[in-house]
Amino acid sequence: MQTKGKVLVTGGTGFIGTELVEQLHANGYEVTILDKKDKPIGLEHVKYIQGDLSNPARCVMACASQDYVIHLAAKARIPESFINPDEYFDSNVTGTRNILTAASAVGVRKFIYAGSSSVYGNNTPPNKPTHKPDPLNYYAMSKLFGEHLCKQYKIMFDLNYNILRFFTVYSENQPTSLLFGKFAQMVKNGEPVTIHGDGEYRRDYIHVSDVASACIASMESRVKNDTFNVGTGNNISVNAVVDILKKHAPKFTAVNVDKPRGYAPETLADISKTKNLLNWSPKIQIVPGLNTMFEEIFKEK
Repeated sequence: MQTKGKVLVTGGTGFIGTELVEQLHANGYEVTILDKKDKPIGLEHVKYIQGDLSNPARCVMACASQDYVIHLAAKARIPESFINPDEYFDSNVTGTRNILTAASAVGVRKFIYAGSSSVYGNNTPPNKPTHKPDPLNYYAMSKLFGEHLCKQYKIMFDLNYNILRFFTVYSENQPTSLLFGKFAQMVKNGEPVTIHGDGEYRRDYIHVSDVASACIASMESRVKNDTFNVGTGNNISVNAVVDILKKHAPKFTAVNVDKPRGYAPETLADISKTKNLLNWSPKIQIVPGLNTMFEEIFKEK
């Protein structure tokens, strides 16, 4: 069977990558994963290259013969970036440079870069791609640096790209290092759920399936060398999330802890450009999506 094209996904065994690889395969693409983890079970339908972005030769090997690269691999989480900033630079900046160099060397058609809404910082919502970046932490700085590298490789090597700024991604498969995964683990362990500050931080939560479909829409689109938001265009507070959680796990308790540094008080995506130019819209809205997620997490096994 003829494929629609060959796609390399860096970080393809991660939270977002797992969903993206499945959608690409379902859409008729031949998928290659570059990831530093051992190959998981169940990926017999994809080519798997175990390797780190710190290895330029491995990056070239992975990019060879590919039509597209979707670059998801990155070191995430804001709090840790204050502790180990060098690791974030090595992974998110040097690693991005290495995969960009490889992609340009072999002549891929388009490079999709997974950016972050954290680059907006304290900009007044709704956040627009035209806003001047305001990174509040090392993670955001490293992701913004990656955006600049994409633009520079277009200038120097004519490598076409699109930058997708993901807002807060979730699903029932979210790792415990992220908010909802951590909430679920605390509830299951009988521990109180920790709420930072007064709980009025507002986030635009976007389901991982919609993020994956945005990546594919951006890759397939004729639009190139531009920046797009991937969110729902709505947001809710952490307190509102806790209220939804109570419907599915009514016996847990919550405690307020100190407000973390480096976080913006609110994120809210303006997705009008994404809708118009990429012909993409989220299918799952926040409240129904969170209800479905918590129902799945806490259903009787």
